[in-house]
Amino acid sequence: MTPLDRRVRTAVYRHIIETTRPPGLAALAAAAQVDEPAAADALRRLADRHALVLRPNTTDIWMAHPFSGVETPFPVEARGLTYFANCAWDAAGILAMVGDGRCTTACADCDEPLSFFVRAGLFRGSGLVHFAVPARRFWEDIAFT
Repeated sequence: MTPLDRRVRTAVYRHIIETTRPPGLAALAAAAQVDEPAAADALRRLADRHALVLRPNTTDIWMAHPFSGVETPFPVEARGLTYFANCAWDAAGILAMVGDGRCTTACADCDEPLSFFVRAGLFRGSGLVHFAVPARRFWEDIAFT
């Protein structure tokens, strides 16, 4: 990963943590102190390395794990903001990154309400996590996984 790629990736995460949404290309370029074509090239390299996911045929950020760039059934309330995770596992990752908060969702199988939270650095909740796809195959279809 190049120094520019690291700077762009850091700018992506800072923007998401501050605003709950990924930056557009202009804002990202400004934050990384580069022109838009350089920022776009860095985004493509980061996507090629699975450091983030772009919407097909664009430079729009769809996922910067554990954050989702679109609303999902996994809202995470923390710091007075609502972030969106790609899955329950990523919701736990968001809480690990931003601190105390909660995710309230429903079981994808039976629609049973599910909730877990982090308070004072401790994870609390009940249930279990089931991965329908083995981890070695996640990137075959990261949107489904």
